[in-house]
Amino acid sequence: MLQKFSGALVVIVGVVSCFTASAQETPPEAYIDPVDRQVAESGEGIAGRPYPCAVEEMEDGDAVISFLPIDECVKMLPAEEWHGLWRNDFEGSQFCARPAEMCHFDSVEDRVWLETRLMQGEVGALYEVRFIGRRTMFKGSYGHMGASAHLIVVDRPISMKMVEAPPPPMSKAEADAEWDRCERAGNCISIKELKRLHPALDFSGTTANR
Repeated sequence: MLQKFSGALVVIVGVVSCFTASAQETPPEAYIDPVDRQVAESGEGIAGRPYPCAVEEMEDGDAVISFLPIDECVKMLPAEEWHGLWRNDFEGSQFCARPAEMCHFDSVEDRVWLETRLMQGEVGALYEVRFIGRRTMFKGSYGHMGASAHLIVVDRPISMKMVEAPPPPMSKAEADAEWDRCERAGNCISIKELKRLHPALDFSGTTANR
């Protein structure tokens, strides 16, 4: 099933896919389709294929970009049983395999994004999970902002137990402190930096204009 985006969002999605916080780009050999490998190798899109695993079409006069699901886009390892911790954050879905005893953005060097189409959880909670799933074959740039080195698709959930409840909502002071923390750690891409990289784009609808 293709995921479609149109209008201004297409531009922003394209920016995110090309300018990520990840230190590891997805290598051309990771892609299933030879055309996607060609686009990845050259770093330039071709007519109708602006990015790997993306198809651009016109619908009612608007350019619409459709993205393939990740497991139809890149090569995956065979399915296996996984057991570990799943941190279900806002715009975050991190998996830390056993024997990990904690799981947050800075707890591991090679983060793993968990594609949880078949599992639902409360935002901000930590779960102990067991499932059958497939991991990306090649290390690359996956998940939100491309900040994860691998991605696992959940094919069949087995069990899920909350081990840490979601935190209470942040106050403005706490939110500012968290932003400062991730900026110091180099985990944030500020709107100011995006404007510097892409001066032609309109970010006026965003709230984090820092």
